[in-house]
Amino acid sequence: MIKWAFFISFLVLCFIIMGYNYVKGSTKAQDLQNAIDTKFKLELSHVLSSLSMKMNDYSYRSVLSSVSNVASISELTSYEEQNDNLDISLYNLYISLREDKSKDKVLSRADELRDVFTVLVRDPASKEATDKIIQITDETFFKE
Repeated sequence: MIKWAFFISFLVLCFIIMGYNYVKGSTKAQDLQNAIDTKFKLELSHVLSSLSMKMNDYSYRSVLSSVSNVASISELTSYEEQNDNLDISLYNLYISLREDKSKDKVLSRADELRDVFTVLVRDPASKEATDKIIQITDETFFKE
């Protein structure tokens, strides 16, 4: 009888430890997701501030770098789950800014991009903003 009581007590203790570790792991995963989302929003604001500068070689490189950063982490954000085109639109924008044949066309639409990134800073999952980015990259890079 004592062996069964010990065995049941041991099982209960194991379940309590497993439950604690599960909750602890879930909390760490949520903290990591929150950190990624916060970094993404910060990078979006960097894109916006880069687009707000007078465009020259330095500010162009700043825009390119910021767009590259935001595109690279967009797939890891929780916003990507809400808007499947988020990573694609940002990556396409990066490509169109990187290529000489479309760079000037994209930069000529800096005011529109600034408006789009203003929306994205407020609502990183905005489908309207990503649709606008896709439209701009389609008109400046993917269609000649």
